[in-house]
Amino acid sequence: MSVRVLIVFATITLAGVILVVAEQELAELPEVKGYKLHCIEASGITEASAKKVSAGETIKDPDQSTKCFVQCFFQKLRLVDENGVVLKDKLEAFLTRLMDADKAKDYVKQCDIRRTNPCDTAYAVYDCYLGKKAKLF
Repeated sequence: MSVRVLIVFATITLAGVILVVAEQELAELPEVKGYKLHCIEASGITEASAKKVSAGETIKDPDQSTKCFVQCFFQKLRLVDENGVVLKDKLEAFLTRLMDADKAKDYVKQCDIRRTNPCDTAYAVYDCYLGKKAKLF
């Protein structure tokens, strides 16, 4: 009986450690860094703007390349499709790696924004999350 309890305890502890590591290192995943580099090249964003977006800073009057950088990054993370439609279930799952599940669900609902093109939509969603102090990069 005590061996079973020990195994269950060890499994729960390990799962908790894995979850904490996943939350802390999300921005440092190698593929995420690769996505940023690819999207910098694909969008034509300036280095200064890319640094601001990555740092979670607000950009007053962002240009189209900045908006398309965000769209490219979200698409690489599979949070939006190629038409710029936000994939709410995937976004919610992604956010639960960064915050409480209820908060993530609420944010997805509050930041359900559509604009005239994929880049504008992605940036509007990104800006909504910035307003809530949620960092997506």
